[in-house]
Amino acid sequence: MSDGPAVRRACSPWWPTAERAAVAWARRWGLAVEDFEVRRLARMGHGRMAGRVAPGASPGELELLACWGAFITLVDDGFDRPGGVSSASETRSVLDPLVAVVTGAGTGARTPAVAALRDLWQRTMVGTEPAWCARFAAAYASFAEATFQELRWREEGHMPSSEEYVRLRRLTITVEPLLLVAERSSWTPAGAKDAEALYAACADVVAWTNDLFDAGSERPGQIGLVDVLARERGVGRGEAAAAARAMLEERLDEFETAAARVPAAGSRSRAGLIRTFLDGTVAWQYETQRYRATLPSQRGGREPRADRVEAAIGALERRLVLAVAPGGDLPDRCASRVLETSLFLALLRARGSHGHEQRQLTRYLEERRPDADPLDALLIDACLRPHTLPTDAAGATRPLAGGLSQATGSRGRFKRSVLHAVLHLLGGLRLDAADAPPPAATPALSTFTLLNQLAVRAVYAQATGYPHALSTRERFQLSDLLADAGGRLLWEASASTHLLGLNTLQSFRPGHPLIDDAVTGLLFARDADGGVPFLDSQDMWNTALGDLVFLSRPALRPYTARMGAFVAAHQASDGGWPFASGVRQTDVDTTCRAMEFLQALDPHRYRHHLQRGAAYLAAMAGPDGGFPTWMESDRADLDMTAGAVLALAPHGPDHHRLVTTATRFILDAQHPDGTFTPGWTVSESSVILRAVDALDAARAVPAADLAGIEAATARAAARLIAAQQPDGGWGHTPDSASDALSTAQALPVVARYGPPHATTAATAYLLAGQSEDGSFPSPPDQVGPRPLPFDYPVISDLFALAALDRISRLRRTGPDLYDAPGPVQPVPVEPPQPRPSTRVVPSGTSAR
Repeated sequence: MSDGPAVRRACSPWWPTAERAAVAWARRWGLAVEDFEVRRLARMGHGRMAGRVAPGASPGELELLACWGAFITLVDDGFDRPGGVSSASETRSVLDPLVAVVTGAGTGARTPAVAALRDLWQRTMVGTEPAWCARFAAAYASFAEATFQELRWREEGHMPSSEEYVRLRRLTITVEPLLLVAERSSWTPAGAKDAEALYAACADVVAWTNDLFDAGSERPGQIGLVDVLARERGVGRGEAAAAARAMLEERLDEFETAAARVPAAGSRSRAGLIRTFLDGTVAWQYETQRYRATLPSQRGGREPRADRVEAAIGALERRLVLAVAPGGDLPDRCASRVLETSLFLALLRARGSHGHEQRQLTRYLEERRPDADPLDALLIDACLRPHTLPTDAAGATRPLAGGLSQATGSRGRFKRSVLHAVLHLLGGLRLDAADAPPPAATPALSTFTLLNQLAVRAVYAQATGYPHALSTRERFQLSDLLADAGGRLLWEASASTHLLGLNTLQSFRPGHPLIDDAVTGLLFARDADGGVPFLDSQDMWNTALGDLVFLSRPALRPYTARMGAFVAAHQASDGGWPFASGVRQTDVDTTCRAMEFLQALDPHRYRHHLQRGAAYLAAMAGPDGGFPTWMESDRADLDMTAGAVLALAPHGPDHHRLVTTATRFILDAQHPDGTFTPGWTVSESSVILRAVDALDAARAVPAADLAGIEAATARAAARLIAAQQPDGGWGHTPDSASDALSTAQALPVVARYGPPHATTAATAYLLAGQSEDGSFPSPPDQVGPRPLPFDYPVISDLFALAALDRISRLRRTGPDLYDAPGPVQPVPVEPPQPRPSTRVVPSGTSAR
């Protein structure tokens, strides 16, 4: 396959303005009248779509594009929603007057849609060529005719062939009309002819991506690509969805081939404009709340007992194929959390706006209160029942003090100040000026630390009656940082940092204009349950982790070239990688994972990326051999250091000294019981797997302390074997219930260095935890800000696939590892001897 350029998916910073303008326009013309219709339209995010497909457009152009998106969607939804247009004859009565508007045929219809289109069409024609108007009218007429044909098929019960469906779907998706609007200022008849193949490929990619989003809903009467392929090939919906994703990958290759043949139009390639449109539309589809359906079931019943491992792998592979976006990334969605939801509710209350959304946020918090852990319970009560808070900060957080200090290490005091500031914003907790953090002692702070420090200092200054304790320079620095969101929904992808800053800004600059835009983004970023997630993206870290797993599986390997192009394209100027595309702050964890993948994928092709990444890591190394997460002056983390060993070990003598000192850091960091202090995780097995993989890689470095590595590996494996639960699994700690993710992270170590019966029991536990859709649900083990867990479900799936792939390899030469003979019995643990093996995938958690 082609590994064409991965486009940096920027979004115009003017998108919130276009968003509000499109919603207001739809209300003004009667397309969305009731409040629920307005809210539904806002959740679609057509201003966001416009900002994605035309990141360099003027505010006026973005507004026009957003209005077109809203109009097309509202008309299209009338044919799909219950109670909407349901027959071919009704379709004619709705669409014919709209076609007449753009063709100039005139119409006497006085519907809101006709009036709105007249307004939109008059604005759109300004400055365009007559040939462009004719082309647009023809494209819109084709959409109307295709929609009529689609409803006639539905009435007749006709299931089209895949060829018939693809041809019709290319028109009903309305990509060409919107693309014509986006490029009308540079459109020429000759250029349009050159780009015909690109238009068709772009429409197909957008349409099929849309169909994959809709494939899990199985709406009665609806026909999609997955349905067509399932019937035509006689397979289940899971297999059909995987086949559709493979078709999409081929179509992307065809797009790249066609793009290479299109001549440049002036200073800008038409192919580049269409590629930006394609990339932006697909990125928007992963963000908008219009497409939030579940994935189709991956299995059509249990496979024979003798093939359980391979059947589980196959179901999981089909699921992960669908998780790869057309751009090559693994986007996934972060689950909602109490902290961010509470802070957003506090912000809306302070502004006195969005009453309906305030009620939704309140409902989310109330529903989570019964099962909340102590920290979440404290946050919920502070937000909803502030009278229950103790009068002093020490009393409020005393029950959490031990756990907070243990989880945050040397930054415990600052974390407590942050928590006190949050409780003040949520419930008016009284603060002590003595607890306020001092001004930054060094300019070398991560973006997150800097904004958090400024926000907390501002909260303390306002709350303790010393507003001038925060300098004017710091106030401007806070607002300037918040204003530089880079077109993201959330500042640096983090809702917690963003909301802490916004609440602070609201406290001393109420009504600041950037708060309006931020609220628009936060409303759009909410999850379907009404809550606010911690991050709006972790696509770079997810992709770098997933790539290594994909390389190990023949069915997934074809997707790795595009994934590699995506990762390589987002290397930052300092040589590192951020955890999400568009984030400015790079980190050691994501950099290590990106380098591991590019080294495994094609070390020659990506040699310059690898060299720059190695230089970035070399500059981050501490004098003790450890590596921090964000900045070289920060405290070193075990999992960052282990990642650096894995990333640098293959890069020759130039980095052997760094690998040797980092290995010594890992050896010295191990506790006598075989564990390591967790950093960005709550799972023992996660940290052990990362450390053991690093020690394994360090064996090949000259002058390696082989005896120390053997002893440390033996202690780590013995700890896991001793901590295995009677059900065969592992939990976050020996006192925790077993879960799929912790077990998947422990299993590769036990399979390499433990007794066969432990591997057999663990494999059985993992297989039993697979859902019918192929996934492996599990409690999250990533934390950020520490010690708060956050959940990206794809992470559990990736580690499960890596573990099962190892078991699949072992069973080809060893005993069957399908079912445990019974509960695991405690046995005396001898220091295990290493088995020769090749590491398949690195371990660990993200550096948030």
